[in-house]
Amino acid sequence: MSITLNRHSSVPLYRQLVNALREDIVSGALAANYKLPPERELAERLGVNRATVLQAYQQLKSEGLIASHVGRGTFVCASDDRQGGAPPWQILFSDYSNRFTYHDIAAADQAQRAPNAIDFATGSQNPADIPDDLLRDVSIRAFESADFHGTQESPIEGFPQLRELLADHMTRRGVRCDADNVMVLSGAEQGLDLCVRAFVNPGDCVLVEQSTFFPALQAFRSADARVIGVPIDEHGMRTDLLDGYCKRFHPKLIFTIPTFQNPSGATMPLRRRREIVETAMRYQCLVIEDDPYGELCYSGRTDGIGSIGNAGNAGITSIPGNASGAGKASGAPSQRPRELTPLKGMENAGYVIYLSTFSKTVTPGLRTGWLVADSHVIARIAALRRMIDQHTSSSSQLICMELLSSGRIGRHIGRLCEIYGHRRDLMLDALRRYAPDGMRWNTPLGGYYLWARLPDGLRAARLLDDARHAGVTFMPGDMFAVDEDDSSHIRLNFVRPDSRQIAPGIRLLCDTIAEAAQGTDGRGGER
Repeated sequence: MSITLNRHSSVPLYRQLVNALREDIVSGALAANYKLPPERELAERLGVNRATVLQAYQQLKSEGLIASHVGRGTFVCASDDRQGGAPPWQILFSDYSNRFTYHDIAAADQAQRAPNAIDFATGSQNPADIPDDLLRDVSIRAFESADFHGTQESPIEGFPQLRELLADHMTRRGVRCDADNVMVLSGAEQGLDLCVRAFVNPGDCVLVEQSTFFPALQAFRSADARVIGVPIDEHGMRTDLLDGYCKRFHPKLIFTIPTFQNPSGATMPLRRRREIVETAMRYQCLVIEDDPYGELCYSGRTDGIGSIGNAGNAGITSIPGNASGAGKASGAPSQRPRELTPLKGMENAGYVIYLSTFSKTVTPGLRTGWLVADSHVIARIAALRRMIDQHTSSSSQLICMELLSSGRIGRHIGRLCEIYGHRRDLMLDALRRYAPDGMRWNTPLGGYYLWARLPDGLRAARLLDDARHAGVTFMPGDMFAVDEDDSSHIRLNFVRPDSRQIAPGIRLLCDTIAEAAQGTDGRGGER
């Protein structure tokens, strides 16, 4: 039996071994009842880890090609000995799909599926916040338009009228662009997937914030990219370190959520926004700017971003320019501070690709987003998209056109900013009253999320089960970590629950944390 493995191949070593043994067995080069070398012996012969051989043998067993007998060894099965059984899923699924970390998705589902619990976990808004008449009225107006025909199909880039409206919308936010620079998407995540398909080859480096939107991590990993996390602080990505990371890793892309980041709620100040664009241009790598929450701003300034509160100092740093009491938050779109100008508005060379969506401001069911990019990017992504869905739903586009052209979207977002700012203040106030010693949190100026650090010694994933049983749920920080556990943080969505649920929910959560903290050994370790 002669097997050669190529360590420079993108195909994993265990799969190369599987392919070589399978070919020998199927061709008859390894006859029925041939005794294969023990795992350790074959690993030494090939110069690989024993686990590589073990994984290969397990795969071949699942296919019915080999079988092990205790005390005798592992043998090639005769053709008529092979069992039909279930399909060999592990070999049938592609390498692309096998790169997804399904345990992360399962953990997210567990956090979000807690019947009757107060939900601080789910990354979407409360359906009750969408006025009953908003989409109904807008839809009726859209479909009564004389320009609408039941068989109307959209160009792959989106209806020209909607692209014009979105270009105007972005211009008001400080991004200079034309309709030709806009593509309408079936949600912002589709835009991220298309960007990965367009730019990322196996082995390419992608820089991201150390804690970030975990579906983005899945998208990059599925393309077999090297995903490197750049440290973050209360102001978002540490751009003072970015030059060193680019010099060492030569990234193809930088993925960032600079405004009201998910999960931390942090916002980059203007100086860091300029630095990230300048660094990308200097090293000729692209920036993907994800901005799903950028219009949900509850204050007029960004000076207080990242301010920390804890139970020990009996107070939370208030936000400059915003009263600290509940119900005082403001932030209609016209009050948007200059410091929140998108990265895309700071360059016109084409290095930044901007993504946003209506699903975080209108309703999760309206899976319509948009991308703003250089015309070269629009053309390439349009070509790739033809293999996926041809174009965004015509009906959804008509609804978005009516929302934008009528001004309803601006009034609706202004109302949401008042409601969500009030809920944020309720959560901050409840944390000030109920949080145990050692628990700390930030003060987000917008978006959906508050990022809290647990007392030393507690692990968020273990705490989640206790919290769910107590009737409250959150998202553990591990979900968002790039390459190391972040068991000390939890993400709390202050937008999802009803206002009346926030204080009771935080009290339940803090009581659970306090009880768990009593179970540590006093040195930061668990019992």
